Amino acid sequence: MKHISVLIKPASSLCNLRCTYCFYANVSSLREVRSFGKMKEDVMEKMIANIYADLEAGDHLTLAFQGGEPTMAGLSYFRKLTAYVAAQKSK
Repeated sequence: MKHISVLIKPASSLCNLRCTYCFYANVSSLREVRSFGKMKEDVMEKMIANIYADLEAGDHLTLAFQGGEPTMAGLSYFRKLTAYVAAQKSK
């Protein structure tokens, strides 16, 4: 049995909060491409499918979200992601 943790950045460096403690705004401002925008649905589906391809019965998966502000991906992104995860679990 293995435990896999995946850190997902669904909104690249997009953020509208400007927290005083945030280091990521400074880091992303120095990159050639500041933000790659929101993760496309087909990329999310491929990512989840690839993760589940490596899982076996009894394995434990943790998905965490980070980046600029992950909720900038929108509620529809997270609804699709959870539905796709549920579909993978039922296979």
